[in-house]
Amino acid sequence: MDFLDTTTAAVFWANLTHYGVALLGAVVILLLGWWLAGWASRSLHKSLGKRQWMDATLLPLVVSIVRYTILIIALLAVLGQFGIQMTSLVAVLGAAGLAIGLALQGTLSNVAAGVMLVVLRPFHVGDSIQAASFTGTVQEVGLFATVIRSDENKMITVPNKLLSDAPIINFSRLPVQAAVNITFLLPYTADLGRALEVLRRIAAEHRKEDALIGVEELGDNAIKLRFQASVPAADADTAKLAINLAIRQQLAAAGIQFMQEAAAAQPIYGYPPPTAAPPA
Repeated sequence: MDFLDTTTAAVFWANLTHYGVALLGAVVILLLGWWLAGWASRSLHKSLGKRQWMDATLLPLVVSIVRYTILIIALLAVLGQFGIQMTSLVAVLGAAGLAIGLALQGTLSNVAAGVMLVVLRPFHVGDSIQAASFTGTVQEVGLFATVIRSDENKMITVPNKLLSDAPIINFSRLPVQAAVNITFLLPYTADLGRALEVLRRIAAEHRKEDALIGVEELGDNAIKLRFQASVPAADADTAKLAINLAIRQQLAAAGIQFMQEAAAAQPIYGYPPPTAAPPA
């Protein structure tokens, strides 16, 4: 008897047609879900990135959650194409939960650590940090890993679990300060009180009312004055140049000479300073 005319052949072709259509539908659903997840994550990232209230640290995590949620829904729809009931699937996953948890222990711990990093906020995107022997600027806090750009302009992908277990030094949380320390010499004949008054006025003009101003040393031939103030590290050189110029100009305007100027005007070895020759 011809095989194609038997009942077995009819069942075979029926099953082939049924599962072929189911397989085709599963592939379409999977591709559509993959495309939809990518489109949704890109659109959400672009849309939320324009919102001022959206934290740049939280944005990658939100986008990742939306993307993987869509992929999971697509996967469940694919399983539904083959007649797998969700209740049965949940029961199977529940029974295999221990094995799955042990197999994905590292991955799940990275996800949990990523959520804790976003919630606790030990750093934000753009902060300069040092953690787990890595130093650099945070570029992205993802669901599984954090991307850090090193000082050598290298992109380092660090698992979130590694960061959550390590001490984190945040160099950007508080402004880094640098000390501007200026010292100079005045002769003992100078008006010390007036000189200190000029320095305090300069400190007020530069909004450094807490500057340390005073006599640092009483030398054999001169008095050493000190002007010290804390400024943002990025502005240290500019601030020092401006304060140096202000000290020079305002002391001169107050009639106070530096030690070098006073010494140059003094007689040498008992001889008076040279005078200009009379005109012929």
